[in-house]
Amino acid sequence: MLFVNLPLRFIEQHPHYLDLFLRHRLHPELGLDALALDLFSPARHREIARTFRDAGLSCAVHLPFFDLHPGSLDPLVRSVCRQRLLQAVDAARVYEPVHFVAHLDGQHLWPPDMREQWLAHSLETWGMVMERADGVPLFLENVFEPTPAQHVQVLRALGGRAGACLDIGHWHAFADGARKADLADWLSALGAFPMHLHLHDNDGSADQHLGLGEGTIPWDELWDWLRSHRVSATLEPHTGRDFHAAWAYLDRHGLRNLF
Repeated sequence: MLFVNLPLRFIEQHPHYLDLFLRHRLHPELGLDALALDLFSPARHREIARTFRDAGLSCAVHLPFFDLHPGSLDPLVRSVCRQRLLQAVDAARVYEPVHFVAHLDGQHLWPPDMREQWLAHSLETWGMVMERADGVPLFLENVFEPTPAQHVQVLRALGGRAGACLDIGHWHAFADGARKADLADWLSALGAFPMHLHLHDNDGSADQHLGLGEGTIPWDELWDWLRSHRVSATLEPHTGRDFHAAWAYLDRHGLRNLF
């Protein structure tokens, strides 16, 4: 299944985005951030969920991530993070999400003993989230991690109860993928687990969220891999123009049937 990202706050701030999703029959991956959690009433969430349901569209939910550290060594920070994540899972129930996405927030620069503490706290946090999610799949996303090693460590420790969200744009810009050209290593490592993809383009210098084909990501390498691996994906354009560019790219290359 193919989703397109839609921060829930956009529905209030930029109502035309909701029209865009309904007109093009796009399955949304809803960004449930702090603003949406604090300002949207339960009735408003029900109204939005009903709009997508009546249109026959399935929803996924991206859990909050700004300022959140699931494996923090500070118990107060960890407590607030867990409170926010669990609040989001509870609020998301009305959307009947196909899956959740959350940021792993790996801490690869800490000394080894601190990384072990981070791992223990992180596993406890994700265990709590998955218990509250009650069977809805959880995919943990890469952002600044330079290799897939921490994802593999966490996912193995979770015993297959969570999967990997490989964000291709983050790999290219933040994990130095533009220089290292190691996409095959990431796909091999994370492909051993259930996988979801986040798709957007950049030139390697920043997380630009361009339309597909408008940066320098080696898309052909990914498409070749996808022809023998069935996964879901989310397009993550940040503007209407980038959405249309990404959508046209998929149509032009006949790729929408890969998901």
